[in-house]
This record gives sequence, C-alpha cells and structure tokens, in this order.
Amino acid sequence: MDKDEQTLKDKVAVVTGASSGIGEATARALSERGASVVLAARNTEKLEALERELSAAGGRVVTVETDVSDAASVEAMIEKATTAFGGVDVLVNNAGLGLSGRVAEVRAEDLRYVFEVNVIGALNCIQAVLPQMRSGGRIINVSSVIAKRSIPKVGGYCATKSALDAISDALRVEIAEKGITVTSVYPGTTRTAFRDNSRRTKDEKRGWRPKGVTPDVVAGKIARAAEKGGRNVYITIPDHAYIAAVTMLPSLADRILRRWARD
Repeated sequence: MDKDEQTLKDKVAVVTGASSGIGEATARALSERGASVVLAARNTEKLEALERELSAAGGRVVTVETDVSDAASVEAMIEKATTAFGGVDVLVNNAGLGLSGRVAEVRAEDLRYVFEVNVIGALNCIQAVLPQMRSGGRIINVSSVIAKRSIPKVGGYCATKSALDAISDALRVEIAEKGITVTSVYPGTTRTAFRDNSRRTKDEKRGWRPKGVTPDVVAGKIARAAEKGGRNVYITIPDHAYIAAVTMLPSLADRILRRWARD
C-alpha cells in the first residue's frame, strides 16, 4: 500500500486470535495501513512467522503469547503493547472458538469453556485496554450473523456471540462520552480452518453452507472500521439480507431450519 494510503499511521492496534484466519488477515490489513500491530494469540510459532513477514514489509509489530480467557495474561499483553508503542488506539476482539452439538447433547463443560474464550476473553481485553485507550479509539468485536439468529447444531456457539453482542451494545453507550466507538462485525461463512478447531459433542454434520468469503474480505471490513468506526458491519449483502429476513420472518426461518436440523 502506498504511504499516502496509510490511513492508520501512528495508530496502535491489538489483534487477538492473530495466528490464523480472520485475525491473521486483519493484522496484515492494519499493518499495510500503517498501524503498529500487537499480535496476540497462544500459538507463538505462527505469531512469530507473521511478525517476521510484517516486519520485513516495514511494519512495526510486537508478538505476545496470550490466553484471552486468562485476565492476567491479557493484562500482561496490554502492558507490553503500551510499553512498546505508548498506548492503544484499536482493539480487535477476534479470538474465538467454535462448538458443535445439539442443545440436548452439548456438554456443559464445553459450553463453559467456549464462553470463557468467546465472551470472557473479549471482556478481559476490553477491561484491560480501556484505561490505556486514547480518545478516538476503536473497539471492534468480531461477532457472527448467527448471533442474530441461532441455528441448529451450533446453539451453544451462537449463544456466545449473542452474549458478545449484548456486551457491545451496553459498552457502546457507556463509553461514548470518552470518544471511543464500539463496532460489531458480522461475518457469515468464512473460508478458514475455524471449523477444524471447534469443539464437537459428536461427529455433527452441519449441513449445507454457502461457499463464503476469504479472510481477507473480512479483514478489509475490519480495517475500514478501524479507520472510520461505525456501529454494525456486515461483510456481504447476503449476510445483511439473512439477518433482515430472519428478524422479520422468524416463524418462516424456524420452518426452513427444521429441515437442516433433521440431517
């Protein structure tokens, strides 16, 4: 990207779950736009490879091994970010874990753990970063279209994203006077290894899914939110249309989804 297009120059961005998928692509997109990037995840080998790549392209990057479900780990990561770069302007809460299983069968311990990562993890990051976030900062929470309408066989995972939305909505109002915005990003199907790393109750088949978009497409939308803010960000027109349809016609959505549930 040309230097004239480095719209996030002098900004500092923290990206959780930066070792793969949407997080990895987002770190690249933010770095290309001039941001100093803090890469946070548990897989340090992958983080260090990404750090080398971004540094070779002229980026300012710090890698921090982080378990978002551990508040002390998150606090140490934010402390390292502020020591390295002086503060934080953008937090991308992307770290997440999937969970498959019918509600009647899903294990409570699995659901509890996924809540720890997807919801408490985001909360830990928000609470740690807010004292260090400068006016004009952006908190970007990566949700999902199925936060708005839970679907069969992944109800537990959907519940975590709905909970994240609730936190986002309350936080957005609570910190508005500080000049910090909160954006919820709603990807639909994304072509990543996310499903391979999900917890499963059984050998569930989730049925037909659209082909989806690449992580780079989602990352571009996240980077745009880092630049401009915004309340809700949808990745594609069909994603937005899905949310509108299931909101306006919930009973019809129930009937359609019953067929999926029978597979």
